[in-house]
Amino acid sequence: MSMGKFDEQEYERREKQISSVNTDSDDQRTVFEGRIEYIGDESVDDLLARLREMKSEASKRSPVSPK
Repeated sequence: MSMGKFDEQEYERREKQISSVNTDSDDQRTVFEGRIEYIGDESVDDLLARLREMKSEASKRSPVSPK
């Protein structure tokens, strides 16, 4: 077997191995049930104002070109 033939077969073997999906894995989405509470001193208006401020700062750093 020539070296070129080995490389081609090895490439095909690895490509096949990479493209196969292991369905036995534990990569299932987890469903969460319950509630989330936020305990803090800030009001909703304060939090929204801070969000607007952060968005404004982000847009100044990386301007989006108009479409």
